[in-house]
Amino acid sequence: MSDQAILPSPPEGPPQKALITHSVLVGLTPLIPIPIVDDLVKSYLQRRLVIWLAQSHGRSLRPEEIEILSKDRGGGCLSGCLAQALVYPLKKLFRKIFFFLEWKRAVDLTSHTYHFGYLIDYALSERWEGATVLELRGAAEVRAAIDAVCCEAPIKPIESAVRASFRQSRNILKAAARMLEQRLRRTTGRLDQRQVAQVVESVEEQEEQQIKGVIATLQRAIGHIPDEHFRRLRMQLANRLVGSDK
Repeated sequence: MSDQAILPSPPEGPPQKALITHSVLVGLTPLIPIPIVDDLVKSYLQRRLVIWLAQSHGRSLRPEEIEILSKDRGGGCLSGCLAQALVYPLKKLFRKIFFFLEWKRAVDLTSHTYHFGYLIDYALSERWEGATVLELRGAAEVRAAIDAVCCEAPIKPIESAVRASFRQSRNILKAAARMLEQRLRRTTGRLDQRQVAQVVESVEEQEEQQIKGVIATLQRAIGHIPDEHFRRLRMQLANRLVGSDK
């Protein structure tokens, strides 16, 4: 592979409003106080983000590619579900402390999802020697490289923008999360992935309408972040994937 082929060009990137909206919706999931269900909502939204990014490039991913690219890299289902079930009673006792922690997690998750989506978009759009990065390297290798970049790259610019935007709109964001929570609680029986998807879709238009001011504020803030931050992200991902040739 030539040196020219590995230099990441400065793509326009995904439509900002849509990516930011997805990121904020994922970020709100820690504010849904229903153990296990909050993770189901997050998983659904992450899968939908990957599918939407692929569709924006006229591509249909295989189910296994979607699973690899969107799967949460946290603990396993059993350990994660058990931990949430044990922690939930403590949350009720120490509501204020846990709300502060969950709010921080909401900011972190929104920032991480934005970086993740930005790099997935790059892998779907950037071409090396006629093929996209995803086509050349495959979903597993691209996902591993994106995870590494998200862990290593400085996320402060986006994180600061998210924190400031959220700070101005706490009541709005809490209300949006509460709307989804109430709809989930009204669903009878044990919720599964299909039911969660239906509930999210049923309130999505109202929820997005409620947080549109937050989205606009965050979009303006991200628009002021120097291009160097994003160029560095693309370069780090390119370098990690090119290194696999050696």
